[in-house]
Parts: sequence; structure tokens; C-alpha cells
Amino acid sequence: MSTLSKQVIGLSRRYVSKGSKENRRRQLRRMLLFVEWLETQEPGRDLAQLGKRHIINFWQAHRHLTDKTRYEYWLALCVLWKLMEKPGKPPRPFVAVNNQKTVQTSGYTL
Repeated sequence: MSTLSKQVIGLSRRYVSKGSKENRRRQLRRMLLFVEWLETQEPGRDLAQLGKRHIINFWQAHRHLTDKTRYEYWLALCVLWKLMEKPGKPPRPFVAVNNQKTVQTSGYTL
């Protein structure tokens, strides 16, 4: 287990023990998948060094995920952000762009 994973488990110990256990365990699993991906990209990082750039790189590397899955990852990253006591929220995931173009003119969609 990597240093980042141990740090996330340590931070989230109280979070996982309260409330809806299944959802919190799922979110912990997503947080751990994120930090494991981060370890493969930039080994030797500390959790305090985690920033918006890392999350944006994660979204770019995982464009293949559905919008719902990306949103669920974002919610887990919001929890991690809060546990790390960082200000604001992490960057939102990119929205998938439809191949179909729609043109709206005077209330009608063509």
C-alpha cells in the first residue's frame, strides 16, 4: 500500500465509521483509486502536495468514464478535499460533448 493510500485511510477513518456505511466505503474506494492513479503518474507525492492540477490531469486521463461515474468520483474528491481542509472545491469533471449539433433560432431547435 502506498504512502498516499495510507494517508487517505488515516484521514477518512472517522468519515467511514459514521452514517451510511455502504456509500462511504464506495467513496473511500474511489478516493483510493484516485491516489493509486496519482502514484502511477507521479510517485513519491505527499497528500499535502495534492492540488487542482492533479485532479484536472485525472479528468483528462479518464474521459472514457460516463458522466454519472465522473460525477461520483467528483463527490468522493470533494470529501477528500474537505478532509484535507483545502479551501473551496476540487475542479469539476469535463462534460462529454454530444456529436450531434443543435442550432436554436427563435425558440425552435433545428
